[in-house]
Amino acid sequence: MSQALETVAKLVHEVERGLPIAPGTLRMDDDGGVTVNRESVSSRHHFFLDGLMFHVSLMPRHDHTVFQIWAEVGYLPYSIESPQKRARLMTVLRATNGLDRAKFIVDEKQKILVLGQVEVEGAMTLADLMYETVQFLQEARPYLRVLGECL
Repeated sequence: MSQALETVAKLVHEVERGLPIAPGTLRMDDDGGVTVNRESVSSRHHFFLDGLMFHVSLMPRHDHTVFQIWAEVGYLPYSIESPQKRARLMTVLRATNGLDRAKFIVDEKQKILVLGQVEVEGAMTLADLMYETVQFLQEARPYLRVLGECL
């Protein structure tokens, strides 16, 4: 009976510590004892919006969580292929330089990417995840639409 009370006490203590309690946090060993594993695990999520696949990564650290979001927008044509199209796209990309959350970059293969990263104190809740995602999208989406028209 005392083992059952100890198990309940451990569970109460974990609930008092707060969320998140992830899958696999609580384990029961062969003799009925409960062990608690609070090791944080990274997670990845994906969603489609306006024809683009967005990727979200959450990386818990000791005292904060790193939130990253990114999407591949398209390819910047070389000047020889389409100089007018390249000039329009470069104008739009230059206009994004002052954005706070969304950063548009062109990689070495001429791929246009939009990236965002924020560090959130403590464990990230679902409300935090939605807030950061919406803030990023509100800033990036007007430029993504213009880029989409140019591509």
